Amino acid sequence: MKFGGHLAVSKVDLTVDAGGIVGLIGPNGAGKTTTFNMISGVQTPTSGSVHLQGQDVSKVGAHQRARLGIARTFQRLEVFSSMTVRENVLVGGEIRESWARRTPAGPQLLAHSNADLTLAEEVELLLERLQISNLADSLVGELPTGSARLVELARALAIRPKLLLLDEPASGLDETETEHFADLLVELATAGLGILLVEHDVPLVMKVCSNISVLDFGQIIATGTPKEIQNNQVVLDAYLGSGEGAHG
Repeated sequence: MKFGGHLAVSKVDLTVDAGGIVGLIGPNGAGKTTTFNMISGVQTPTSGSVHLQGQDVSKVGAHQRARLGIARTFQRLEVFSSMTVRENVLVGGEIRESWARRTPAGPQLLAHSNADLTLAEEVELLLERLQISNLADSLVGELPTGSARLVELARALAIRPKLLLLDEPASGLDETETEHFADLLVELATAGLGILLVEHDVPLVMKVCSNISVLDFGQIIATGTPKEIQNNQVVLDAYLGSGEGAHG
């Protein structure tokens, strides 16, 4: 991805398998969000391609990619502030409902999910699973950041995605909420969802990810298991050994 004469992302090659959690970490400004924007269709790559289950979606718009099964959250919260929590999540479900006959939905992400559930019932189950049922009728604009991030996640899950892009989702969560969030990610992956996680909470990344890529100055400088990444001197020098990497 080039912005004028600046090469923001170069030769980034990522694969996220169904049922896997892949971490993408690196310093601020490394190109992580730009990579997400290219995958989700918010920005068009200068070169290269994006494939979803073998289908080239490089020329497909962001809204169409969502309908095909690519969902995301944002580094800067993107919620409908004047709508309630329930209404925000319903929006995600409506995208899926309108295309259900044309595009197979992603994996069933809730243990209680079945074909007989109405969209409204599934939304209530999502709110319950993310432990925000008590906020269902609250305006999202009045919620603390941690709660609003869970609303954004619930909305993304409501489309039953095949690939979920999470951009710093633990930002604003307290320790208990982060532990619950880690368990939820593992549960979603176990159900068959592919997850690409950008996160500065390094302990969280090391706990839930089976594979991690490290981005620095727009290029991947290392890829490996959590143990391999933690012991990689190049990564330690570029990120993990810094105050930012160690403390989020």
